[in-house]
Amino acid sequence: MASCLMLMCVNACANTQASDAAICDGTRTSRQALAAALVEDGGAQSQRAGLRLLDQMDAGCG
Repeated sequence: MASCLMLMCVNACANTQASDAAICDGTRTSRQALAAALVEDGGAQSQRAGLRLLDQMDAGCG
């Protein structure tokens, strides 16, 4: 369920015309919170999926 929600969020963001800087700045705290939550209580599969998403966003957001 959580991975479906993440994919829906990613897809929704990919279809908007917002600037990259606004998306990166606006999600910085949420991405950090996701990383901490995945390490603290996520299972192995959710940790891998979440960390992959965070790495991709960090690569695009610098």
